[in-house]
Amino acid sequence: MSVKAYYYMDDSFLLEEDAYLMVEELLAREPELCFLLDTAIHARVADYRNLGRESDALALENFVKLFTALGNTLQVDTGDGFRYDALTPMAAEKLVIVTQQQKLVDNFAPLGDGVQFLRFHEGALAPFPHGVDENGKAFYLEKDVYVNAFDIKELTYVYSPRYGYLKLDKSKEYSGGEGVCYRTYNGLFCKLYFKKHISYVNFKKLQAMAEMGCDNPFISWPLDILYYRNQFVGYLMKELSAMQSVDELRDDGFSEFRLIDRFLIVRNFLRNVHYLHERDILVGDMKLDNILVAKNCDVHIIDAGSFQVEDYACTVCHKEYTERIYTGDQLKRILRSVREEYFPINKIIFEILMLKGPFYSKDNTEIDGDGSRDFTYPPEFDPNTMDPKTLPYHMKVWFSLSPAMRRYFYYYFTEGKVTYLSEWLRELDVYILSKERAAQKNA
Repeated sequence: MSVKAYYYMDDSFLLEEDAYLMVEELLAREPELCFLLDTAIHARVADYRNLGRESDALALENFVKLFTALGNTLQVDTGDGFRYDALTPMAAEKLVIVTQQQKLVDNFAPLGDGVQFLRFHEGALAPFPHGVDENGKAFYLEKDVYVNAFDIKELTYVYSPRYGYLKLDKSKEYSGGEGVCYRTYNGLFCKLYFKKHISYVNFKKLQAMAEMGCDNPFISWPLDILYYRNQFVGYLMKELSAMQSVDELRDDGFSEFRLIDRFLIVRNFLRNVHYLHERDILVGDMKLDNILVAKNCDVHIIDAGSFQVEDYACTVCHKEYTERIYTGDQLKRILRSVREEYFPINKIIFEILMLKGPFYSKDNTEIDGDGSRDFTYPPEFDPNTMDPKTLPYHMKVWFSLSPAMRRYFYYYFTEGKVTYLSEWLRELDVYILSKERAAQKNA
């Protein structure tokens, strides 16, 4: 068969509503083409069926049957989208990757500039957008002449245009890097900035966030701006009670939670981050003590005032939870990219599951962020060199992860290849459901 073009199509595209019409158009326009289906598509069918998404499973099965009947289809194994070598021969001719996943654009980029990446957008196939890994410029003022900064230590009350005058409960304060939090009336919480953070940039960011609003109850979003004698001092949020930070829980070994609960906590955490990312908002200052967990495994993200929103930067950086160390001046001027957010995401969920950091070894106890960042966890269990009976607890948990989860961590920490949140969430849903069904069967 003479082939003029190869079209690799993954499940993320094939599940789009008008994917069938796009395939028809391609066949009419380029009859001498060859479709490439990833061997992973069969695993995706099983995943969707396990999740009760029968229509998605049937849609993919029907595409596999259609392409097989056409007689111009090859199957390729890309290691679940992490390896591109199986596509190298096609790239030497004409190769088009049709996907909705940024992951494939990232991981298949070494195939060369001749490869075309398309996605289904606004009713047609269009080039995949580029530049997602670039750092933008943040809104920044060399000199702030709009806000008068002053010491908030002696304040006993503040004013909210929405809630009125609020008395601060000074019996207990919660201090952080940017300011101090106090309880006030009706389940509300006041965050007052330290003097150096009372700035016009922070005022404008909080103003934008308050106007924007947030319909996710698990994000501690700014409700209103706080003033003292007409001067901006902070913001108001809902108080969260009966929760512990992931930092506290990790130190205690999640003693009151089952192992499966830790997977639930990870899933709920990632759902919140995914909600923010879909709205082009980055957490930025992502660390364990900004993630609170309830006894039912609900997860809340706090300190939203430091999020990166629109062109307002996150000006906080903790070296153990960032891949790139920014200077104080850079933090004010540079917008972080989505890819940079995946270092703390992967590190945090690894620590929740394993109770050890991803760079832990007998030579690196990860007391601070200055140690080695070598990832020593193998992707597969080797019965020739490993004894299940003598494995330490964190390694037993590691091998209890699904093979896909181990690949996600392995490829990220060894090669920097990102598995984006939608894929993580699907894999977690499948894993949790399988464990719950097994527990019910054995009950």
